[in-house]
Formats: sequence, structure tokens, C-alpha cells
Amino acid sequence: MTAVSTHVVLGGNGVVGRETVRALRRLGEDTVSVGRQRSAVTGARSVIANLLDPAEAGRALSGAKVAYFTVGLAYSARVWAEQWPVILGNTINAAIATATHLVYFDNVYAYGPVTGPMTEQTPVTPTSKKGRVRADALAALHEGASRGLSFTVGRSADFYGPGAATSVFNMFVLDKVAAGKPGTWLYDADQPHSLTFTPDVGDALAILGTDPVARGRVWHLPTAPALTGREYVALASGPDARCATMSRTTMRMGALFARAARETLEMDYQFTRPYVFDSSAFESTFGVQPTSVADGIARTLAR
Repeated sequence: MTAVSTHVVLGGNGVVGRETVRALRRLGEDTVSVGRQRSAVTGARSVIANLLDPAEAGRALSGAKVAYFTVGLAYSARVWAEQWPVILGNTINAAIATATHLVYFDNVYAYGPVTGPMTEQTPVTPTSKKGRVRADALAALHEGASRGLSFTVGRSADFYGPGAATSVFNMFVLDKVAAGKPGTWLYDADQPHSLTFTPDVGDALAILGTDPVARGRVWHLPTAPALTGREYVALASGPDARCATMSRTTMRMGALFARAARETLEMDYQFTRPYVFDSSAFESTFGVQPTSVADGIARTLAR
């Protein structure tokens, strides 16, 4: 692996990883995609590695200038608690050993329920198991900094986009609309809820890894103004379309049979109150505007 301007995307086969690889390739960066299988992104070099193994994590970062942590795990609090600290710990140790700057992709779970818009200054006060795992990960990054780690955090709201198979919006709205069915929103379709478009995530992470201005801070990635669930469904399927709503009772019944439903229950608060994500600092600093929701939905449905 060459040591010159090499950008390594950890978790390069996930939707955010793929978008980050593509964005770096468009910038002309020498880009390596790391995963358990070869990358499907044209032009990217592949390294097959299991980041649960510290030796393989070290090998993946050998020669790297910047690494992007876009790793995804099964949506399970137990799996997160068991594997996230190991994978991130191995990555942090490898980044310190190789003097690699780490761009860490994060979500908002560590904030817990909030009042008002979420900003980079929102306190970390998680109330869920998955939120506590995310908060512990942030603590691990800061502990790593005391040992020489250089890192930047890029955080998004709930995401959606082409190929985002694990996105709630993709699954419950866009996939249903594509199949000729009514889109379904969770709990309260009249609450505002921010959604981040995955190609915007990839573009923004590439900026965080290539622009020195970004280093050492937490950034909220470009996200269009929040709409209500009902408005999202109308954009996806037409102004007269019916917006179905899944109640808590239905979700609890589904939890008896489906793990995904069980895992969603602890995140109920995200769909019962305003969930508004402020990315104005990134947008003003780097002169970047998020993709409009209408365009993002159209691009996702076209795939």
C-alpha cells in the first residue's frame, strides 16, 4: 500500500462507506476500501480485513494518511456493546501507531432526547443502550487523543438514499412507494424529522478528511430542513397519497416476533417529538448546501 495521500475507508462496503469512497475518488484521492469482501466501487483498491482482529486493523491502516470509520454493525444493542468497543479500539490503536488521522462517522443516539434543534454543542446524555455505546465510543476517541490520536467527527441525522437498505425511511416509505403501497411513518407523522441524504454524507466526510480547516472538531453533516413524516410521504408518492402510521402498540406486537422491531422500541423518542438537526456550521464553513429532500427522494426512487 503506497504511503502517499492514501485515504482508507473502513467499512467501505456499507452505504456510507461506498458513498465516501466515491466522493474521494471524485476528488482524485488514492482510495482504499476496507471490508470483509472486495469493494464494488469502480477504481477503488480493496483490502479485505476483519477489524475485530487488531493485527488486521493495523494492516488496513498501514501507509494511510486519513482513515474514515464508516463501519456498520447489525442493529442490535448486544452486538454493538460487544463489538463496537473492540473494532473502534483496534482502529484507534492502529491510527496512533501509523500516525493516521481518523474521521469518525457518528449518529445522534448519544444525544438522547433533546429539546430544540440538535447542534454540535448539544450535550451527550444518552437514554438508550445503543446511545450509551455511542457515547462510550466518543469517550474512547478522546482517550485516544491523550495518546496521540488525531480525529474529526462527522455526525448525521437518520439517513436515507440509494442503496440504504437499513434506513427506516427507505424501508417504510420509499420501498413501499416503489412497490405501489402507501408509505408508513412511525408513531406521529406530524412531527418534524430531519433526514440526511447518503451521497451528501459521503461528500461531507471526504471534505472532513481533506480540508485542514475541519480537523479536530465535531461537525453536523449537511442536512436539508426537517419536514414532517406526512410531508415526506407526499413528496415520495404525491400530494394526495395516504400516509399510513405505525402505532406503538403495533410496534410492540411486532417486537414479539421481529428483532428489528424490538431494537427500534428504545429509540421511540426520536419519532414522538421534534427531531431537528442543525448543520449550518458545516454549510457556512465549507460553502456546501444539502441536497433537497425532493431531489434526494427522486434520486433514491430512480435506483
